[in-house]
Amino acid sequence: MEKSSTQSESLNTITDVTEFESHIPYMGLNIGDLTVQQEKLVMLVLSGMTIAAAGRGAGYASSTAVYDALKRPRVKQAMDYFREQMREDVKFTRANAHVMYMDAYTASATATEMKNTVDSLVKLHGLTAPENATQVNINIDATPKQLERMSDEELLKIAGKDTAYLEPSSDA
Repeated sequence: MEKSSTQSESLNTITDVTEFESHIPYMGLNIGDLTVQQEKLVMLVLSGMTIAAAGRGAGYASSTAVYDALKRPRVKQAMDYFREQMREDVKFTRANAHVMYMDAYTASATATEMKNTVDSLVKLHGLTAPENATQVNINIDATPKQLERMSDEELLKIAGKDTAYLEPSSDA
């Protein structure tokens, strides 16, 4: 297997001691800082095994010895390095989305596809402001049936208006 210089190999491809050692300089460690047993423990724990099972697989005699090994700074450093290698970095920004929408627009075959792409771009960049209609909530201790039966005067009183509110006036 050819080794990549980008450190992007997954744990599944690290199968032997030599390959593990190729990562050691990137961990900030030196060859020989970890025992072969510690290296195996790191790989087994990070492959998804329980700590107890990984300890048995690495040849530790007791669970205390396994936990002591995992507390060592160099073992922690190796674990942190490989965890970081496994973590997928997804950096999808508005600029990425914009470029993708523009590619879709360019590849559009119909006006409908173009319109849909433009609509998506408008949403992406927040160019449509939501309509802020003034909303008034009135709490009334009456059912809709009771409201239907009320007179205009009673309804105007609930709304806080004078009974002359509905009468035409010459003031205007």
